[in-house]
Amino acid sequence: MKKRKSPMNAPLKSVLTLSVLLALGACSSSDDDDDVDQSGIDESQSISVTLSAAQEIPVPVAVPDGASGSAEVSVDADGMVTATVGVSNLSGDATMAHIHRGFAGSTGPVLIGLTSADGGSTWTVPADARALTDDEIGAFNRGELYFNVHTDANAAGEIRGQIDAGNATTFSVLLENISTADTLNVLSDNTTQAVPLSPGVFIVHRNEDDSPLLLPRDAANAGLEAVAEDGNVAPYAEAVPGSVAFSIPVGAEAPGPIGPGGSYEFTLQAVDGDKLDFVTMFIPSNDWFYTATDADNSLDLFVDGQPVSGAVLESDIAIWDAGTELDEEPGTGANQVQRQSEANTGDIDPDTRVSSLSGRGQSVSLNGSVLRVTITPQP
Repeated sequence: MKKRKSPMNAPLKSVLTLSVLLALGACSSSDDDDDVDQSGIDESQSISVTLSAAQEIPVPVAVPDGASGSAEVSVDADGMVTATVGVSNLSGDATMAHIHRGFAGSTGPVLIGLTSADGGSTWTVPADARALTDDEIGAFNRGELYFNVHTDANAAGEIRGQIDAGNATTFSVLLENISTADTLNVLSDNTTQAVPLSPGVFIVHRNEDDSPLLLPRDAANAGLEAVAEDGNVAPYAEAVPGSVAFSIPVGAEAPGPIGPGGSYEFTLQAVDGDKLDFVTMFIPSNDWFYTATDADNSLDLFVDGQPVSGAVLESDIAIWDAGTELDEEPGTGANQVQRQSEANTGDIDPDTRVSSLSGRGQSVSLNGSVLRVTITPQP
């Protein structure tokens, strides 16, 4: 029995048909945030936010030059939000306003819907609004929440304002493909290959028993399945709120995989207690991917209150199996992304567990590392 799903995007498909190949790397992590204050909030702090059409995604249409908004917002240690948003010169009456979760340059789910008592000029948090969770308080502290205001002309949003609490450290994360043409051993014909890596996603989170990117562990979510089988990052946005895609190699102008010497780089904001995880496809496979493999499948971004810096330990990153497609020999399978006639045509894996290769009793023959991860705090 075969399964069929939507094909991956055309640019990635065309590049993956080339004979580019990949393997594993390095970074550092520890689990000493048990005593971290999860709120990190100064209850007297009120944050000013400016809303504009320039921040909105997708780009709004027919917006008057003077369209703008201003807001004041605060969050107490229990996660209760107080906010007032005023808007003016929009294309029409504001129809809705929300607080969303998402970094600048990305979109994300609604956390709190705002209400207006004056026809849409001023919006506030309703009295019965829920409190933010500890993880959402972390998102507030790291600048991952935003306001947006909707109109009839721009139903997705006409103006937006990122909420920057000023508490975050900015990090640059570099994922480098350090495989060579001799990294992957193809045992059936005694040849070797390089190991290409795909576009992927990352998430900054906290207070979780496991990385949200990998949950549920008994059967892959739709986002993980799409990345692990086809390097397709699109489904993750809906499958795991807060996840952010990286897809354009350093020095390139369009999305695509990285072969030996290639790299992806992204930036993020984080506060003490935050963790990072990522996934990127081990391309010469049916559904394998690299991810953090420490106790909670995440890399600590702070140790003893200080931002981490440098290469991640190789032991903290590993190849995992998404448990969605039956495995063929790495580098040879007819249903692997470089050779398949269309996306997702492989047989279903009867073992649906999301687990490291070692956890599933599997292995791959590599002559060296494939992925090196370096985390650098910015001044």
